[in-house]
Amino acid sequence: MTDHTHCQTNEEFLARLLGGDFLLWSPNIQAEGFLNWDRIFATRTIAHGTPKPLARSAIELDVTYEHNGEQWGIDGLIRDEHVSGLLVVKDETIMLERYAMGLTADRRWQSSSMVKSLTSCLIGAAIHDGLIASVDDPVTHYLDDFAGTAYQDVTIRHLLTMSSGIEWSENTDDLHSDVAENYIKIIAARAKGRITEYLKTRALAVPPGTQYYYNTADTFLLGLILRTVTGRTVSDYCSEKIWNPMGMEQDGFFILDGNDGDEIVGSCCGASLRDYARWGLFMLRDGVVDGQRILPEGWVSEATSTIAPDFSFNFEGIRGLKTAATAAHAGYGYLWWINWDSTYEALGSYGQWIYVNPAENVVVVILGAIPRVPYMSHDEAAAAADSSHLGSPRRSAFIRAAVSALGKS
Repeated sequence: MTDHTHCQTNEEFLARLLGGDFLLWSPNIQAEGFLNWDRIFATRTIAHGTPKPLARSAIELDVTYEHNGEQWGIDGLIRDEHVSGLLVVKDETIMLERYAMGLTADRRWQSSSMVKSLTSCLIGAAIHDGLIASVDDPVTHYLDDFAGTAYQDVTIRHLLTMSSGIEWSENTDDLHSDVAENYIKIIAARAKGRITEYLKTRALAVPPGTQYYYNTADTFLLGLILRTVTGRTVSDYCSEKIWNPMGMEQDGFFILDGNDGDEIVGSCCGASLRDYARWGLFMLRDGVVDGQRILPEGWVSEATSTIAPDFSFNFEGIRGLKTAATAAHAGYGYLWWINWDSTYEALGSYGQWIYVNPAENVVVVILGAIPRVPYMSHDEAAAAADSSHLGSPRRSAFIRAAVSALGKS
């Protein structure tokens, strides 16, 4: 007789080990892990309704792009940028679709921080539904147990623009940083409620609303606010407001802070390649689906404006330090990265990108499993010298070439 209890215990034990150390995963574990995220972490399903298939061009887009004086093609991009999924959509028609690393059209890949941008949409939906009065409402108006903490004067706008001012260390290369010790490992251990309690102990580094600083844990409070104002799980609300209306092809999922816990709305949800593209299409539609307005009028424009104060970003988690990572973007909106040409992106570690170009009605999705430098060969590390765990400038070069090619077709 099989001891199912023992097997389940072993499975949960291995999941906790894998999850807590996912920043250290080798490339072979990385790809398998990103495909099987919901077997490692506690999750809740975002149910899809009736799928609404995207049209497909009869001729697949062929793109050649230039980077560092050399010509490159799609296959080289997939190989060198460790791409698992590549999708180009124009006028809601699939122009290019490629898969690798075991990802297929009906499988899901973890989002990393791209999910923050989805959370921005859900906050907008709650405002349109009259459940949240304003982005300028204080956090404590909805989460009264944060009264008397450093979040006393922090507003929803501050959380959306990463300007809460809360003391926090966000450096995924430092395994003793807050994001590693007091967020990722807590989620992997399924220690429900621990993130909330830790955030209550934080102090202010700078006054709220004065300085941008990337703080993943702050977004967890947005999930608690959504749960409070809707009286439902964030997953169910997301299903109603986005997954079902947009005709997603597959169920999605949020990871949770523990078994039957609260949704982690700032990290690592799961969706298929085409369904990630539908996030961008939802924004291009100004949050209106089949004549029904889901986001407030003007929300998309505001959310994708450079409104984060004193914008600076660096991967070392140093507050206020302006580096090449800062220069790559014009600024930050409501959990969306804003480019200099007014296009915008949802971005996540290990190479997860959703690029949205309103002027050309184009959405590009790139998913991947970029290895940490210690796992790269000498040649790979040298080639990646101008890149980060988000990906290299080759991705942007490809996107520019793809948009240009689509404009000529």
